[in-house]
Amino acid sequence: MAFLAQIKADSISPDGIRLTTFEATYPRIVHSEMMTHRVFSRNSASTRAIPIATQLYNLLTNPFIPEKFGVNQPGMQAYNHLSGLKHDQAVKVWLRGRDRAVTTVLELILGPERAESVLEYESSREYVSGDILLRDFNKIRSLLPKSTDTVDLADTDLLNVHKQLAGRGLEAYMWHTIVLTGTEFDNFYALRDHPEAQSEIATIARLLSQVHKDSAPKQVQYGEWHLPYVDTDEFNNVDDGIRSSSARAAAASYGRQNIKNPEKEFERYDSLRSGGHMSPLEHQATPFERREWDYIDMQRLFSLEQSKRGVISKLVAREKIAASKYSGNFKGWRQHRKFVPSEHNFGKLRAV
Repeated sequence: MAFLAQIKADSISPDGIRLTTFEATYPRIVHSEMMTHRVFSRNSASTRAIPIATQLYNLLTNPFIPEKFGVNQPGMQAYNHLSGLKHDQAVKVWLRGRDRAVTTVLELILGPERAESVLEYESSREYVSGDILLRDFNKIRSLLPKSTDTVDLADTDLLNVHKQLAGRGLEAYMWHTIVLTGTEFDNFYALRDHPEAQSEIATIARLLSQVHKDSAPKQVQYGEWHLPYVDTDEFNNVDDGIRSSSARAAAASYGRQNIKNPEKEFERYDSLRSGGHMSPLEHQATPFERREWDYIDMQRLFSLEQSKRGVISKLVAREKIAASKYSGNFKGWRQHRKFVPSEHNFGKLRAV
């Protein structure tokens, strides 16, 4: 795995507003920076969802290793970097950290005693090198309890800690894949493809910007839909396309967003809605219709008149005018999520 930016759907409305869905892969260490941009709808790989054996194998065969190791200095950015033997030494230290993290996960699941027995080391003083972990990986995999196994902890050395905690220590060394949809990217590109940004997020921002520039959006008419992960003629009716698109976006949690199985996807979609998991329903959208824009224009005139009369301030008027152009975090496109009653409050959904 490595940095990756690709477009899964690229649409433009009759009013010239572009909506784009990306699939992007970048180091997990900068995921929090990506999450600060509220204009995007997102679903991404989950440490809680992907089987721990899969995570361990990915880390042993293809860990994230920084391309550059900045030298410590005041501030949030390093401008000088290690080179030559110093760089090589930093890579070795980084990978030893990966090995320690993997060893810790195995101890949290197998228990220190069994981990020691299988991998022949002393857990209180040592960790297991990546070469040995990879060499013995099939044996390790066979010992890891499946989530469906019933384990009596009283009769075993196992700790069997769940991956939602056991896997967290691995995240510094992970690659991370996200499905990301939005109508406004200029601010993101300006902030993140910048010398002051951490180099890893600058790299993915630059890649996203480039594929965005190179892509020609498809014209989507009023009443039609932007449906990432769905082929143009895949379904006979749009409702099935919406359901599958939503379910496939949700499958990013497991890294299975590109696997198609409509029957299971329809079940997953129903589960998402009934369980209040609405974020995968944000990537599908239809353009604001002409009558909606007419209503927005009426609201604009009303807000301006209210401002002139002193009923509201100019600032409030500007905010009202700006907000009227959005559905959720999309400008000029209505998200599928907004068609679901009580989508904003799971408490109300649960009560239905």
